[in-house]
Amino acid sequence: MPHLTDKDKAFFKTNGYLIKHDLLTQDQLETALVVVWENLDCDRDDPDTWTKPGLSSPRIASHPAIRSTLHDSPAFAIAEELTGKSTLNEGANPGVQFRFPTEDKTWERPSRGHLDGYYTPTNGVAEGTVGRFSVGVTLYLNHVRPQSGGFTLWPGTHIQAAEHFKTHSLLCFKGGNASETFDMPDPVEVTGPPGTACFWHGQLMHAGSKNAGAEIRMALISRLRRKDLSDHLFEFPDDIWAYYDGIH
Repeated sequence: MPHLTDKDKAFFKTNGYLIKHDLLTQDQLETALVVVWENLDCDRDDPDTWTKPGLSSPRIASHPAIRSTLHDSPAFAIAEELTGKSTLNEGANPGVQFRFPTEDKTWERPSRGHLDGYYTPTNGVAEGTVGRFSVGVTLYLNHVRPQSGGFTLWPGTHIQAAEHFKTHSLLCFKGGNASETFDMPDPVEVTGPPGTACFWHGQLMHAGSKNAGAEIRMALISRLRRKDLSDHLFEFPDDIWAYYDGIH
């Protein structure tokens, strides 16, 4: 039975993202959270330890409990309802991307975003290459409230990107920074309870926001590639949905 309606797909085409709730069972959530807290250098029961310097996201992407949130929930199937059944690489692991609370509680919306897959000195992408992908999935393990580090995106910028790359090199943006090139609309901060997921086009402008809240923002981010993406990596056809069989 399909997870997406025609209205869902139309929203994704126009805005470049779609939010769905309650994608994880309580058992999946708690199992994943146990693994998270076992690998975090802070105390689950002591919020005072969540703001100490040097905290970083745990390296647990390949753990079965973390992989399960993508592959044993509706998340992967929903992504393939956009790209087409059996089109996506099944080996993807969800990357663990946490934002820790700050002592400074002033908050502003991010002023600029970026495109993923571009080289920076710290992100592991090889210089001179682009790690293009089809659909991103940002999945929350805890309740992410407004102004608490939510994944932030700029609706419609995927269409601007597609048009731009028809006449410009895919490598033209240093570090993926295209904010000064695109007409940036007001950003949307994705919030919601545990099990909330945002599905987003691989060329949608996005950023993380400052966490002025009380809790750690616990997000798992998957970047899903079509199995045949390398065959058309540098193609930008007139129909930007040519390789999204589910909504073409």
